[in-house]
Amino acid sequence: MLGQNRKITFILTAISVIIGVMLATQLQSTLKPEKVESRSLNELRISLQKEIEKHQNLLNDISKFEHLLYQYDTSLNERESISVMKEELARARKLAGLESAEGPGVVVRIEDMKLPPGPLGTDDGSPAGTEALPDLLIDEDLRWLVNELLVNGAKAVAINGQRLVATSAIRNVGQYIQVNTYTIRPPYEIAALGDPEVLVSGLKLSGIEETFQLANKTVVLEKRDTLTLPPFTGNQTIHYMKPVKAKGDS
Repeated sequence: MLGQNRKITFILTAISVIIGVMLATQLQSTLKPEKVESRSLNELRISLQKEIEKHQNLLNDISKFEHLLYQYDTSLNERESISVMKEELARARKLAGLESAEGPGVVVRIEDMKLPPGPLGTDDGSPAGTEALPDLLIDEDLRWLVNELLVNGAKAVAINGQRLVATSAIRNVGQYIQVNTYTIRPPYEIAALGDPEVLVSGLKLSGIEETFQLANKTVVLEKRDTLTLPPFTGNQTIHYMKPVKAKGDS
């Protein structure tokens, strides 16, 4: 009888311990709930809209290249094939910046900041208020401006008549700035094709005026209904590509 009571007591004790552990775990989970990342409905809608736009752009690209492939496949003779290839070459040259481009856009003119008006006459005899502050503009400032234009939808950009392409470089060389190995001097004029309203709004939101004030420059933004950009005229050296040999070539 005594042994049976001990067995019952042991079983009850084990059950009580298990229940106690379960209650303690549940209480701890209640006191310290897991952090769940929450996003507002508006943010989710914006993200969804961006993904939909990316998806649509990809579908447009697929449709464009399928149509091009169809043109190649359905060419009836060599003359038609050559015509299709010439059209594709012209499109590729335009995308690469090797042809002039025209359309609406903006012109960003970066000029030297003038000293504030002071007493009449200066040491060199020039009227007060006309001398410029030291030029503190560097290549990083122009690269930042170009990136802001591209982020806001610019389709093509040129700096002081130098068209920017994928291999273009903007860098300091001595006291001057070079674009495509050509030296440019102030005032700097950046022309960009795209929606003028979007480009100007994007530049103002990014603080373009405050940024270039730090370099002793003033910024003038001008919207254009029609703007023509020159083609890229520099050298494009190919280092790592070579023609593919056709089947049967030795």
